[in-house]
Amino acid sequence: MNPRLLKLGSVLLTCAGVAWCGYQAVYGDGALRIFSVFMLVIAAVTGAGAVLDRVRPRPRRRRARERDMEAGG
Repeated sequence: MNPRLLKLGSVLLTCAGVAWCGYQAVYGDGALRIFSVFMLVIAAVTGAGAVLDRVRPRPRRRRARERDMEAGG
């Protein structure tokens, strides 16, 4: 299958899941409501982390230079 279609399907299922959790968090009862709120918090933290990784990538490791300096110095 085309990778673009797989990505689109994944995004659509994620959106449907978040929408369902949001609905249950507002209109659900008991443990389902608590679970839905918990899942929404996890989704928000994961989404924020993904956005930050896109905007501000982590610096790469520089182990090769350190090894060269130790061997040469």
